[in-house]
Amino acid sequence: MRLTDAMRSVFVELLVHGPLSRAEAARRLALSPSALTKVTKPFIEAGYLREQAAGEGTATVGRPSQPLEVDASRMSFIGIKLTADELFAVRTDLAAAVQAETSRPLIDHEIDNVLGQIVQAIEDLTGEDLTGGGRPPLAAVGISLAGTATPDDPVVHTSPFLGWSQLPLARLVEEAVGVPAVLDNDVRALTRVQQWFGEGVGHSAFALITVGAGIGCGLVVGDRLVTGQSGAAGLVGHLAIDDRGPMCELGHRGCARAYVSSPAIRRSVAGTLDRPELTFEDCLALARDGHPVARRVLDEAGSALGQVVATVANITGPELVILSGEAVHMYGVCADAFQTALARHTHWTSTPVRVVVKPFAFNEWARGAAVTALQHQLLHG
Repeated sequence: MRLTDAMRSVFVELLVHGPLSRAEAARRLALSPSALTKVTKPFIEAGYLREQAAGEGTATVGRPSQPLEVDASRMSFIGIKLTADELFAVRTDLAAAVQAETSRPLIDHEIDNVLGQIVQAIEDLTGEDLTGGGRPPLAAVGISLAGTATPDDPVVHTSPFLGWSQLPLARLVEEAVGVPAVLDNDVRALTRVQQWFGEGVGHSAFALITVGAGIGCGLVVGDRLVTGQSGAAGLVGHLAIDDRGPMCELGHRGCARAYVSSPAIRRSVAGTLDRPELTFEDCLALARDGHPVARRVLDEAGSALGQVVATVANITGPELVILSGEAVHMYGVCADAFQTALARHTHWTSTPVRVVVKPFAFNEWARGAAVTALQHQLLHG
């Protein structure tokens, strides 16, 4: 089906905010009733839109409005998240609901081996039948990873954790499985799923900040995801915090990454105590128990993270900041220091931005990659 801009707008509105009555959909999109009918008719005839069955949704007084909704079962997507040592994959429907998931270890980063694991994961999730085998056909594959990558470019330009540079990964996957494949930075992919199907719904401006092996930032401003030139946006990891602070692994003294990343926290506590066996979780436990060294390190991490959030909020003016990432549970240990720093560094004319802490499993990162594929198909396909 060839989509016009008006058709895309209506379909996305119903996908993200539906079910909606025809009157409400027309109001939201500034369309006349006749224009809305013309735009939705092809989707209804093709089975992508349907009237909500009687008795579903909220009861109304008077004549039933028969809200329109997307039939999410009509299409499926694969989302894949690559880490340094593992692959996480999900199959979703049009509404990003996870239908199946799998994970596989990455023994090394040789592209032929990683590509083989990607293909195997896709086959696991589709039953080796990309036409669906009774399920909706696979429309596209999204792949997210830490590094410089965008859906409009088939090339991974840099991925430090995987050691890749100028790798045409999307093209290789397309050739291997025969369906469109798109790439994305992992934090932006996670931001996409929050924008359409998560905490960001209803917010025209929000930020997602992740903490883990590094620090990432995804931004939505004016309902648009910010990508920057060649995907270089949201690079807050080396934001200066204190030039007398610890050194990060790239030689920057006192940057956010040197305070907040889970490896940096572990290094600081384990090094000071001369206990190299300590894990990140051990350090959190020591801080919870009031150990002075661990307590100081976690308070410094919370303070640095609060300064990062305040800086992002001061520059972009979001309605909401979502904190996530594999190490975000450290927030429970350093929340007071975080809130103090957030208030201290927020511009004096503003109030501190609302912050929501959302621990996500890695399948949520893979779900974000599936939404990247979904958005690319809807908006550019």
